[in-house]
Amino acid sequence: MIVEVTMLKRMTTTDDLEIMKEIKRNNTKEWEVVQTLEKNDVLLWEENGIVYMKGRIYVPNNKKLKEKILQENHDSVDIGHPGQQQMLELIKRNYWWPELKKDIKKYVQGCFKCQQNKVQHQRKSGELHPLKISQGPWQKISINIIGLLPRSNRIDAIMVIVDRSTKMI
Repeated sequence: MIVEVTMLKRMTTTDDLEIMKEIKRNNTKEWEVVQTLEKNDVLLWEENGIVYMKGRIYVPNNKKLKEKILQENHDSVDIGHPGQQQMLELIKRNYWWPELKKDIKKYVQGCFKCQQNKVQHQRKSGELHPLKISQGPWQKISINIIGLLPRSNRIDAIMVIVDRSTKMI
């Protein structure tokens, strides 16, 4: 009961109250399923039509409901498109459902604004330095060695020589 009172204090918007109503409607169908899925050592209880798991509200398998929770914890102005890890921490404060992390990853990767403003962690590529053009066939060659292959007749490497102008091997 203490958990429910603190949850209701945190949830004050109309969206939150709609989510709670939807959870109550869907949890009655899944209460038995949840009990069989979880082990006995996990704190799991049902109170006033809401299933709590480890002190968090269990969200039933309802795609629209999960989408609404994800949207509320990602797209709202005051939160401002957090990354996967921050969004996971925000949602895990109040809610839980199987594959929560996977759903968050999928949602953030599908967000156009997040992908547009994503920070690039790769180094900028260096300048290209094209090779000089050869005057005729077999004037300039390239050599590649493909090595440490499985031994066959005491040979474990291949050397490939290619003419740069004709591409003849």
